Amino acid sequence: MKKVLGLMLLAAVVLAGSTSCKSKQKVVNISGSDIEAAETKPVTQPVVVEEIESKETTRGEKFNLADGETNSAAFNKKFHVVVGSFGVQNNAKNLQRTLNSEGNSAIVVVNEQGMFRVLIASYDEYAQARNRISQISNRFPDAWVLIQK
Repeated sequence: MKKVLGLMLLAAVVLAGSTSCKSKQKVVNISGSDIEAAETKPVTQPVVVEEIESKETTRGEKFNLADGETNSAAFNKKFHVVVGSFGVQNNAKNLQRTLNSEGNSAIVVVNEQGMFRVLIASYDEYAQARNRISQISNRFPDAWVLIQK
């Protein structure tokens, strides 16, 4: 009796194991799936490097020396490098003091709209002003050229 029960148990385990692991999905044969792929060479495209020009900001404004400024020699130049623009004169003066303590000759001017511009340098030629901007671009990335109207 033990042998019969053992055989029945073994048959049940084998039967359960062989039916429970089968996939429920149907197998579909796709025509042409037995064809081997042909070897292809990768196509290399030339790399196009596009130069991006830096944005230049140049503005023309009428302006005067701010109250307390005495450096009229710089005021007589046509191209000025602006490193700061403020609505409050005291903020412009603070930047001016910092720049002058570092050996610059910064001046503060005020335009017709009441904006105070901090000029770090003034030149007769536009190229000189652009050259100065490239020299200070790490510290003043938003520096721009102001042309006196």
